[in-house]
Amino acid sequence: MNNIGNAAMAVTPATSAVHDTRSIRKVVWAGAIGTLIEYYDYTAYAFLATTLAALFFPADEPLALLYTFAVFGVAFVVRPIGGILLGALADKVGRKPALLVSVVGMVGATACIGLLPTYAAAGIAAPVLLCLLRCIQGMAAGGEMGGAVTYVAEVAPDAKRAALTSTTQIGCLVGTMGGAIAVALLNMLMTHEQLLDWGWRLPFLISAPMGIIALMIRHKMEETPDFVKLERQNKVKKAPTLILLRRYPGPLLAIACIGSCAMAGYYLPFTYLVTYFQQQGIMTAQMAGWSATLSMTVAALAIYPFGLLSDKIGRRPMLIGVTLCFMVFTYPLFLAMKLSVSAAMASQVALGLLEAAYLSTNYTLYCELLPTSVRTSGINLGISIAAIAAGGSAPYIATWLMTYTGSPTSPAWILIIAGLISFLVLLRLKETAGRPLAIE
Repeated sequence: MNNIGNAAMAVTPATSAVHDTRSIRKVVWAGAIGTLIEYYDYTAYAFLATTLAALFFPADEPLALLYTFAVFGVAFVVRPIGGILLGALADKVGRKPALLVSVVGMVGATACIGLLPTYAAAGIAAPVLLCLLRCIQGMAAGGEMGGAVTYVAEVAPDAKRAALTSTTQIGCLVGTMGGAIAVALLNMLMTHEQLLDWGWRLPFLISAPMGIIALMIRHKMEETPDFVKLERQNKVKKAPTLILLRRYPGPLLAIACIGSCAMAGYYLPFTYLVTYFQQQGIMTAQMAGWSATLSMTVAALAIYPFGLLSDKIGRRPMLIGVTLCFMVFTYPLFLAMKLSVSAAMASQVALGLLEAAYLSTNYTLYCELLPTSVRTSGINLGISIAAIAAGGSAPYIATWLMTYTGSPTSPAWILIIAGLISFLVLLRLKETAGRPLAIE
């Protein structure tokens, strides 16, 4: 893996991206709005985990919450399928068609979840249908992020690539925050009986009008200059995934390993802690939702400045520094969560800031490791692998660890180990900041 950092740079540099301010603003908005809506759809499930456990599994099932997180994790298992299919579509036909398909898949599945019968009405069919729709969500999500970051990165100027590409991650956080706010409002405005009866459906059903907005915006997107050049030079690959696996296994492995820290750092602090705080008796469901909202708000505000910093100091210093912080501070922060509500909220905000620093840079690095012809396929597949290993599995593993060890601090080890894996890989990378993106 010594040559991972310059593997993609051995090919001819792409032409300069469009630097017109208005064009870039439109591209950034188109990339962010889709990730916002998709991550709202994808993570609303996690914020309703305790409610869904009561609705979709037998009332006397002691492992209902564990099963609910297992269904949550299933979506991540199928992500590589969506990553491969939509990545190939993006690298063969264009970035725009793939982004449109991913939005339709995610929004359609989410709205259908809001229409599902519960276990009391349909028996075992209820969790089976829930699992099926989560799989569709997973495949859609598998193609979204790689397409969105590729689209923005291929238009952004070299000197501001991290700052502009990081806006897609702001969309992720705002979308996830929207899910947290929606659930917090439900808990505040409804009785527990109303929530179980019909209120839980609302966060899923409002996905439909949001999706229409995303489709309208993305329909007006233009193809990136890099992909247009690839087409004009007749260099579009017929089988980009096979080319990726044969020629770029090093960058692909690096993306998967670096992505493990990003995934664990996202799904543990921003989604799992909502359930964790309730299970540990630290906060009520309503308070836990607002705590998550606060942490995501702070993180969303910090991502763009962190991206500007990454463009100045480079990808390696930024990411290596963050992984070290995850390894050193995660365990003490979990210890502090038991001290008081304010300490728990402060710890969640601290973990969120570390994740913001990571998200400001890691996806830009992925774009810089691969050439245009396989860029979306490589990012989609790499982060899908990371999502299986440390994303969707994180809430399940955290719940299992606490059940097995009896220790409320055991989930911290997920982040520590993920940080260590990413740290070791980052040490072997060469700096990629400031260089033109590569094209074959």
